[in-house]
Amino acid sequence: MTDSPPSPPPMPRTDAIRTFHAGLDGPSWRIAGWGSATLQRIRFDALVRAAGYRGGSVLDWGCGPADLYFYLRSMDLPLTYAGVDLDPRMVELASARGAPDVAALPPGHAPEGSYDYVFASGIFQFKDPDEPLYYLQILEQAYDISRRAVAVNFLSALRPEEARAPDELYADPAVLVRFAAALTDRWVIDHGYHPQAGDFTLALLK
Repeated sequence: MTDSPPSPPPMPRTDAIRTFHAGLDGPSWRIAGWGSATLQRIRFDALVRAAGYRGGSVLDWGCGPADLYFYLRSMDLPLTYAGVDLDPRMVELASARGAPDVAALPPGHAPEGSYDYVFASGIFQFKDPDEPLYYLQILEQAYDISRRAVAVNFLSALRPEEARAPDELYADPAVLVRFAAALTDRWVIDHGYHPQAGDFTLALLK
């Protein structure tokens, strides 16, 4: 009996993100990595609901093709938008679609400035073999540059095993609640909008 070949080492998170999106084509929601336009929209709905969004300046952290910009614009509320993304291809696509003020964000850097709201949808998809808790640092950075609220979504650790991928990050909502409570006494968690408890949204309020 021969031993099985060793598993390849985990891909760095930035490489995993770019590789994943490079293989996607079609409508913008598909390029952004969502399974359908409906699944993308329920996450956007959850973000603005949890943040108590009522218009203002927005940073879209991990903007992808800037679908969130067009979603927010359709709400007919005051909007000053900026988007950042690790993937230059996404920045080019967002700009070509007419999204204002989009820029590449080098890995390991936080955006500059301050915003009423910071939204992040889908940026915590992959594990990071070098920084397993990287998402906590990003959450704290986002909170620091927000004036009203931060809202982000996560794949949930309560998702059924058969619906998981080995390289993806499944966050424990109980851990995120403890982290949120250490930053602010005003926070919201929504675990009720996604089929099979597969996703949740966390908002940190000022």
